[in-house]
This record gives sequence, structure tokens and C-alpha cells, in this order.
Amino acid sequence: MNDDVVGLLRNVSIFKGVADSVLQRMAGRLRRRTFRRGEVIFHRGDPAGALHVIRSGKVKIHMPSEEGEETVLTLFGAGDCIGDFAALDGGARSATATAVEPTETLWMLREDLLNGVRDEPDLALAIILELVAQLRRTNGWLEDAQSLDLDARFARRLLELADAHGHSAPEGIEVPWPLTQTDLAGMLGVTRVSINRLLGTYQDEGLLRLNKGSITILRPDALRGRAGLS
Repeated sequence: MNDDVVGLLRNVSIFKGVADSVLQRMAGRLRRRTFRRGEVIFHRGDPAGALHVIRSGKVKIHMPSEEGEETVLTLFGAGDCIGDFAALDGGARSATATAVEPTETLWMLREDLLNGVRDEPDLALAIILELVAQLRRTNGWLEDAQSLDLDARFARRLLELADAHGHSAPEGIEVPWPLTQTDLAGMLGVTRVSINRLLGTYQDEGLLRLNKGSITILRPDALRGRAGLS
């Protein structure tokens, strides 16, 4: 199993650039877990525990409210890492992670991760670089929310999802989408009605097509123009 896991870890952001010999040692500390669709991996407010590397499936990171609603922050898939903040600083989980389709993760105890950081300077550097990248992404989202209208923000988020989860298809870029329009609205902090209206507009203009369980971006260049990126 270790060789397969090392191959996975090479493409995980917090382990990129780390020597295979280090990855072999880290792989030996990982354990396998599976989750059903809709099963919570960890709750917001839970004490710090394990870091999870997604081996297969998809996981949404979301913030439930007392009224029973939720804000979806992002969607993660194979090769992504979740729970890294709490595993590093020992604080409570800042959001809830839920499998949106059958998911397998490889998890590592916080103590094992910290021991690896203490022993391996390259691992510590890779983690620092990833945390900085996450902070830059968050700052970018905040800047977009302040400076762009909903149309441009929506186009940018679709392009981000395509970059993270999409694959080439005969008609464009197909993005597997196991979430709902309400989830997509939560990512942008708007109502489902607003997102439904925009999706209709984008379909009418030939920018995308909604499929069962996926979105096909038909004209990526036009979408980038709409996002203000061309």
C-alpha cells in the first residue's frame, strides 16, 4: 500500500516537494477510513484530532447555523487535505466536513504530523507554503466579494471549481457536481433564487450546460471574460 500512498502524497499540497523517503515515513503513519454519502467526517467545534487526505470521493466544508441552514465554503476531492489547521494548532475545528459521495480518506494523528514537522524541515516548509497559499486564496475571495458583482464572482467560482475538479470533455470542461444550487449559493453568500437565475442566463447564452451530477462549461474563454480575467 505504501507505494500507492506515496504517489498520492506527492500531489497533496502540504507534502509537495518533500522527498520520497520522507513521504514513505509519513505514509506509514496513515490509516484508512471510509464514509458514506452524507456522513460527517468532523463537526465544527470538535477538538483537534486527525488530518485527512482524501483518497477518493468528495467532501464539502460548511458552516451550519443555529437555524438549520448552512454556508458551503468549498468542495474538496481526491488529493486534497482537510483538517490541517486544527491538526497543526490544536484548536477546535473551524467548520464541518461532510462526505457528499462515498469517500475514502487516509488519516493521520496530530501527534504524528507534528513529529514529522519537527523531524523534517522540508515538510515544515511545504506546510508553511500551503498555509500561505490558503491565506492568499481567502484574501482573494474577500477582495472579490467587495469589488465584484455577483455575475463576476459566480463566473470566477465556476472557473475555480473547473480548475480543481474538472476534466476535458468533447464539448468543454465537465465538472462533477454532487452539491445543490443551495450549496452553490452558500459559497457566494446569496440566495438559491439568485443562483438559479444566473444558471439560467448562462445556459441561455451557451456558457454552460447542467447535467445530472455535473456541469459542463461550454465556453471557458467567454466565462473568463465574464469573470473579468481576460
